[in-house]
Amino acid sequence: MEHRPFPPSARRLGLAQQAGLTGASPVVVGAIACVVMLAVMLALGRAAVATIGAWITAACTGEATLTPDGLATTVIELAAPILAGAAFAAVVAHVAQTRALWLPRRRIPDAPLVHTSSVRRAAFELASAAIIALVAVAWLRTNAPRIAALTIAPIGGGAWLVASFLVALAIAWVAIGTLDALLRRAELAASLAMTKAEKREDDRMSAADPRWRARRLAIARGPAISDAVAGAAVLLLGDDAAVAIAWNPTRQPIPLRTASGRRARATQLLGLARRHRIPVHRDPDLAAALAGDGPVPERHWSRLAEIIAALRRG
Repeated sequence: MEHRPFPPSARRLGLAQQAGLTGASPVVVGAIACVVMLAVMLALGRAAVATIGAWITAACTGEATLTPDGLATTVIELAAPILAGAAFAAVVAHVAQTRALWLPRRRIPDAPLVHTSSVRRAAFELASAAIIALVAVAWLRTNAPRIAALTIAPIGGGAWLVASFLVALAIAWVAIGTLDALLRRAELAASLAMTKAEKREDDRMSAADPRWRARRLAIARGPAISDAVAGAAVLLLGDDAAVAIAWNPTRQPIPLRTASGRRARATQLLGLARRHRIPVHRDPDLAAALAGDGPVPERHWSRLAEIIAALRRG
């Protein structure tokens, strides 16, 4: 198997999204719809519960309580809000996972492929079916006396038995859906990860594509750079350069340059440092030497330690 050490880039994820490839789980959609459907059923009130209980009791005792027309009307009145709530929840769950109402599979130039293991998927689906079956059997064993009592005396508790069964089913369904979503996202991330050659090509294409260039600039100017400065121990300021350094001898023994820039970018970093109350130290030579990203070279550690110690004493 080819080694893929690089995580998917924004461009690669965007192409996969356009091609309709996401880590969305239909099991999660169904589970959330089931939970909302149950909540709506319980919110319909005692009258609806009594009606459903009467149906179940009548079915167990062989008594007919409704005409066909009346039964159809009552079913529609009870089912409409339940189905509407389930449909709305399903749409919300789908949009939350995909950020779109509809993502058809289509061919996009240079879009990556997602490799799905049919064996793993079949094993997961079989395990899911087995779990649902076990939950159903366990519920039947637990509630067998109550079900048997309905055939002897109309106790009106049929609706609550149905509700308890749906609760058990919903819990199992949500658990399976959560696991399915995690597995699908891990599978997508593994498929979209890049080799060295793909990383070089992606960098080249990103640099040539104005959409991804604009996105990188937006990211650089957005909350990411603010967070990078907020977590710094000091901002080194030069004549036309500024470098934010994060260093904690206990949690981060190697000093790291979290943000740097020249001219207008340096002014932006200075403003962010003042906003987040990060100490600012003016040292043009050191700021010019450290302009860039990544860990600070070891030869500058002693000078940085002196500066941070002095700032903390002050």
